Amino acid sequence: MEEGFSFTVDKNSLIISWEEKLGQVMGNASPKALGKVYHEVFPRLLKDSNDAVSLSLSGNEKIILRKYAFKCPYDAITADIRIEPLESVKDARGKKGRGAKVTLSNVICPVLQNLRNAQRFIGLGKTASTLAHGVRNPLNAMKGAVLYLSEKYRNERTLAEFAAIMEDEIKRFDEFISQFLVASVTEAESAVTDINSLLKKIEVLTSYQTHFSQIRTVYEYGDIPAIMANSFQLEHAILNIINNAIEVMRGGGRLTVKTRLEPFPGGCYIVVEISDTGPGTSVDAFRQFAPQALTEDRGKGFGLLITREILKGYGGYLEIKSRKGKGTVAQLYIAANDKGGQNER
Repeated sequence: MEEGFSFTVDKNSLIISWEEKLGQVMGNASPKALGKVYHEVFPRLLKDSNDAVSLSLSGNEKIILRKYAFKCPYDAITADIRIEPLESVKDARGKKGRGAKVTLSNVICPVLQNLRNAQRFIGLGKTASTLAHGVRNPLNAMKGAVLYLSEKYRNERTLAEFAAIMEDEIKRFDEFISQFLVASVTEAESAVTDINSLLKKIEVLTSYQTHFSQIRTVYEYGDIPAIMANSFQLEHAILNIINNAIEVMRGGGRLTVKTRLEPFPGGCYIVVEISDTGPGTSVDAFRQFAPQALTEDRGKGFGLLITREILKGYGGYLEIKSRKGKGTVAQLYIAANDKGGQNER
């Protein structure tokens, strides 16, 4: 993680300036740090067993410590540290004299990463809440249009089938929005859910998209148990992956969806494997599903992040393998047991 912080000391190594962001890492706000010897609030910096700040002050030389590792009150940190002598700084009494500036760059710190992630998710939560409110009106308009079409063309079997699915999806989406506005996703209602049946509905729902994109689809349904889950959540998690696969195969290709049961010590996973023959990628862009992926084009990172979080709620995880020119394989793992419920994880 790229980050930069600094603090300044006078000729006696007393801190005369201290950045607030650095305080978040070290657990010391500016008022607590100012006026203290730097190593009282920050780990002592050593070069050849000598205090690096004192060396810089006495020798009037710049000192650089590459990939310097030290501990903060919360975790371990690695950073490049630059200590630069300054000819004129004001000490705590306002007198000018020599000093030094200590700058940290290329900081790798789990605390800062978690803080940044939390701030990003707070922002996402606010945006999602606004979106949930705003979607209500067009959703009602779509519901009315679907009811009209289902009545007018009820004798056309294919259209009636699609209209029934759309009506059901709109109803469940409306219920999901209501739940979202009053509770967290993890508090959504669960019921016995057959993932194979869920996929058969998705197969119909995406059939027009795949047809017009000249994508051949193969669905292979394994022998898997039902589980206790919120079907809307799982459908959303699966559709995020399938829609990504369809999107990268606009010029045609093959979409394969398989389900199977995979044992692990103490239980088993239901695995939904989704593979495409798209361009793939040589960059392991999916490894950590980092929040910075949310800035990627078309929001792919956001969809993957949502899928991962939903699977985590069911004791599972998401694994993606992709090779440039070889397509992508996504495996969605969902913890289950033979009684149709979640494993105790």
